[in-house]
Amino acid sequence: MNHNNILFRRDRDTILFDDVNLRNIETKFGTPTYLFSADQIRRNIKFLREKMLEYNPQTSIAYSMKNNIIPEICTIIADEVDYFETTSMLEQKIVEKIILEKKKNIHIVSTNIYKPDGLIKEVIEYPNISSSEINSAKCHSFLAIDSYHDLKNIVKAAQRLGVKPKVLIRVNPGIKMDIEETIFASANISAKCAVVISNIKPIIKASNDPTIKIWLPERQFKPEFDTAERLVKEANESEHLDLVGLHCHLGSQITNIEYFDRFFEVVTRFFKIMNEEINDKMKILDLGGGYPVDYAHCECVPTIEDISKSLSKNIKNSGINPEIIIESGRFITANSGLLLSKITITKENSDGHKIAVLDLSTYSDLLDVLTAQWSYNYSLINELPDSDQKATWRLVGGTNDTLDQLTPRIVKCSNCKEQIIEKKEITFPRELVIGDIIAVKSVGAYTTCFNSNYCGRSKPLIVLKDSTSKQQILRIR
Repeated sequence: MNHNNILFRRDRDTILFDDVNLRNIETKFGTPTYLFSADQIRRNIKFLREKMLEYNPQTSIAYSMKNNIIPEICTIIADEVDYFETTSMLEQKIVEKIILEKKKNIHIVSTNIYKPDGLIKEVIEYPNISSSEINSAKCHSFLAIDSYHDLKNIVKAAQRLGVKPKVLIRVNPGIKMDIEETIFASANISAKCAVVISNIKPIIKASNDPTIKIWLPERQFKPEFDTAERLVKEANESEHLDLVGLHCHLGSQITNIEYFDRFFEVVTRFFKIMNEEINDKMKILDLGGGYPVDYAHCECVPTIEDISKSLSKNIKNSGINPEIIIESGRFITANSGLLLSKITITKENSDGHKIAVLDLSTYSDLLDVLTAQWSYNYSLINELPDSDQKATWRLVGGTNDTLDQLTPRIVKCSNCKEQIIEKKEITFPRELVIGDIIAVKSVGAYTTCFNSNYCGRSKPLIVLKDSTSKQQILRIR
């Protein structure tokens, strides 16, 4: 299943996205405009669920809201997932509103590194709020404890409310990772989120991997309070908390299957070791996100099936049988969206490059180009010639900032090490002219959540195509 190109096809001289004529979208709504496919979001979740369940039957799917917080899109996702992962009061309120409108049981995991008292209270009280409106079993809420002080704050709130919240301990396995390859990795020893596993000797002893001492390094410094072992024990012993499991997170857009395998090995072994110490009290293992999208089309990005097989192997080797939660954001929404933009002006520079200036900005519309050096795919959607003529152009955003360019400085495959983008130019089937419309593909993740009015620009419009609704094309912003 090709998750990047499934929506695009050419009908004579027309480019269609989910059977929508992109010229009609540009004519009706202008540019820049995001266009989302509700059907592709549903297909992505179905695919993710099927591949995970194939090898791990006790798997639930969670949606990570920070990836795309558009309420209309979250409403579509709510029909397909079991959990929402939230990090703020705004996200919490959006989920609560959706769930009450749908009268459907959906559980919530709150994971942020810092949770204000108001958010903690809201999450703790959520099951009672939801059950009063939904005539079925309660929705469950889980607080993922990120630090010792986070634990203390949650205990204080639980005491005040007289409620015993379900909690997960957010664990950092502290594995050795190449940060250049995994820009958003959060399972390395220096990561800011979660509490590190302090004593790795039992894990090394239990492992069948002879190389484990290379990638699971000894801890040079062991925190006094912020260790996974201490928090598991304190949460278990607290009369105000109901410890139900562990929460772990590899990162975002992890493109090396070896990192998944290492991650699963450590967290499943740790789950087994700690559960034996607390009489098998923990039932849930939330493995966070990281499930990648093939932006660069180098065929080295691990598949969901590869990842699911690795997880199954490590669960079996560790001898555990928990309920698994998979938190996905990027994989669910990335290829469901595109961004239409118009060329406003063209120019040349002294080294022979032709520059096309678009009416968007990477700073507010495609931030991953800057922060993660993603390389998106671009298509010219109007006046396509039948000839084999090719033309290379540099695409840039419409602000004065030097970094506001649509191609990264360097992109390398994290597996094969080959440089994928050697130049800053992009090839089109003809020379570009003012007024041309460019479609930027697979922009459904970590884009709209960063939209701003930087440099006084208006935020792009957002349009949703949903074949199940009466009004199939709907402007939502």
